[in-house]
Amino acid sequence: MGLFIPHNKLENLKLYKYSSEDHSAISKYVLKHWWNYFVQIFPLSMAPNVVTLMGLGFILLNLACVFYYDPSLTGDAPRWCYFFYAFGLFMYQTFDGCDGCHARRTGQSGPLGELFDHSIDAINSSLGTFVFASVLKMGYGGLLMVSQFATVCNFYTSTWEEYHTHTLYLSEFSGPVEGVLMICGVYILTGIFGPEIWNLRLGEVNLESLGAGKYEINSSLFYVVIGISSIYFNIISAMRNVHKYYDRTNKSDPVKSRQLSNNAYMGLTPFFSYYGSIAVLAWFYPEMVFDNGFALVLSICFTIAFSVGRIIIAHLTAQEFPMIQIPMFLPLVQLVVCKFLISIYDFDRQTVLTSVSWLGLGMTFGIHSTFIADIIFEITTFLDIYTLSIKHKRA
Repeated sequence: MGLFIPHNKLENLKLYKYSSEDHSAISKYVLKHWWNYFVQIFPLSMAPNVVTLMGLGFILLNLACVFYYDPSLTGDAPRWCYFFYAFGLFMYQTFDGCDGCHARRTGQSGPLGELFDHSIDAINSSLGTFVFASVLKMGYGGLLMVSQFATVCNFYTSTWEEYHTHTLYLSEFSGPVEGVLMICGVYILTGIFGPEIWNLRLGEVNLESLGAGKYEINSSLFYVVIGISSIYFNIISAMRNVHKYYDRTNKSDPVKSRQLSNNAYMGLTPFFSYYGSIAVLAWFYPEMVFDNGFALVLSICFTIAFSVGRIIIAHLTAQEFPMIQIPMFLPLVQLVVCKFLISIYDFDRQTVLTSVSWLGLGMTFGIHSTFIADIIFEITTFLDIYTLSIKHKRA
């Protein structure tokens, strides 16, 4: 089909070479030994992408528990659920670490595997927010949206960094390693002491003068603030790595290095512009967050997954950085449609907002699904491989 990979760029897939730097002590001295041991349970006939998908299955099981016992994200679940959440998240991390090990065991390392792995991680980064919100009793509202923002911002920034440096960096404290283990710890403590330990009431903020209501402030706000503050350090670290890369590759021309770095920094603009448009939409129609938060979170999930997927494809096929991401314009379109239908034609406000929210989810899911189908077809056809089975076994 060639919708996202020009045919003259497919040849660049053969130049693929994975590069990463992992500075995590836990990963080096503990987890990698665990992964190398655990990976042996997978038969050599199993494709690495199947391992990746199986890992996602644990997150989906966590979600099934959340939406069965606590669909509002504000209630208590049976204590065993919190231990199950910790187990599911740890197993997702384990399978995520093992898929690369298994790819090397079977001689199946390649660009499709990296794309598949990162695409699943992009989906999980948002889906896991539902579980975290349930444990901390955030409900559908501002804290849930901020938690998702913190998660996907780190993921987008990391992908942007890898595009420019051609290396995946994991710092001494990274989300995929220490961050996941800390969240597992939160779930285990919740299972032992109950979710009340994370929700100490601190006060109330009255925003009725601004057209909003009264909002209770509890201790869970601080955990979100900590997550938000980590974004600053992750962005600065990523920008520094990009700047170092262009300095290193253009030692004789500092002016060119500075220009390349500044151009690279512009790649962060689409993400923050997108979230700015979400904030504007939520300001005019708070119901989009509080009453239709499920659809909005999933819409953001598929938008970010599509966007980082295109960045990865651009990296793998040596294309220009994709500054224009069509789904990122959706919040502004939704805002205009809502204003048009509610303010001009006087349609029922709740009906319009619900319809527009779910329409947005359908559109982003459709666009992302089209993207996945197209790139899998193009890559598997060009490289003569299968996605979920091994076509050419290592001799």
